[in-house]
Amino acid sequence: MKAVVLAGTGDVRVEEVEDARIVADTDALVEVHRTAICGADLFPFHGMTPGFENGTILGHEFAGVVSEVGDAVEHVRPGQRVVCTSTISDGTCAHCRAGRVSQCLGRALFGYSGVYPRLDGGQAEYVRVPHADRCLLVLPDDVDEENAIFLADILPTGYGAVTRGDVSVGDVVAVVGCGPVGLMAVLCAAKIAGALIAVDGVMDRRELAARLGAIAVTPDEAEGAVAEASDGLGADVVIEAAGSPAALDLALRLARGRGTISVVGAHFEPDYPLDSARMFERELTLRFTIGDPAHDRERLLGLIASGRLEPAQIITHRLPLDAAADAYRLFDSREATKVVLIP
Repeated sequence: MKAVVLAGTGDVRVEEVEDARIVADTDALVEVHRTAICGADLFPFHGMTPGFENGTILGHEFAGVVSEVGDAVEHVRPGQRVVCTSTISDGTCAHCRAGRVSQCLGRALFGYSGVYPRLDGGQAEYVRVPHADRCLLVLPDDVDEENAIFLADILPTGYGAVTRGDVSVGDVVAVVGCGPVGLMAVLCAAKIAGALIAVDGVMDRRELAARLGAIAVTPDEAEGAVAEASDGLGADVVIEAAGSPAALDLALRLARGRGTISVVGAHFEPDYPLDSARMFERELTLRFTIGDPAHDRERLLGLIASGRLEPAQIITHRLPLDAAADAYRLFDSREATKVVLIP
């Protein structure tokens, strides 16, 4: 089968690889119809993932049709259209039993190796899905696969930023960083916020954020826009979705006293100089969220099915799987905001 593999830093290739197959009786095999590139895919692409194994099949956002199931799979069957969670969970560890599925002790991320046990991903013609009953969600006929792929990761992540930020009706909300995850936060917060300011340095992303209902500004304009919307108090909730120290610095400056900074940008800095004086003086809450597709996807699926959410409107490029190298170049350079690959 054809699959997108990382051959080395910055070297994405489409290769013929061994066919995906059932290994355990709880596995399913999915024929992939749509798969997307996520910002998390750029970490191994840039050589920033310790221990990543060259040859790993990339991708953790995919939807398609079940082609085969193991003997112990009970809830999905061949022929059903499905979307898969970006990570697998065993359902048996203390975190899973307590409902903290995103912290599962046995978790692995599709398309990753090194920092997690290797689990080949969904940027391929077929993908093996372990723990299929836990990972696969059957899609109703009225939800297409392009909207469904957002349930794998970034829509629940953006939604998690809003819910764990305790956004309330009428709040002044700022979203710092309007990549795909930030845009999903804008999409969800627009239904609740009294004023919604989206901050990004890329014009195309600002235009998408404005289309979703936000006041879109550059980073240099952010503090003035928030001050105007809040009569100088600051934002009730700031969602930081860029994953950079500069973005987190800005988020801390934008929050009002007793405000909340809800972080979904991926941060790995062991020495970030947190301004504890500002945190203390303004009584700020700083909260980090990975996103929990297993917990939130059915609620979000219902909102998509009812027409209240349409995440696929942020897709800017649709390319065949064979064009994966070009797709990664476009996404990495920010010429593309969201890329969908079609096997």
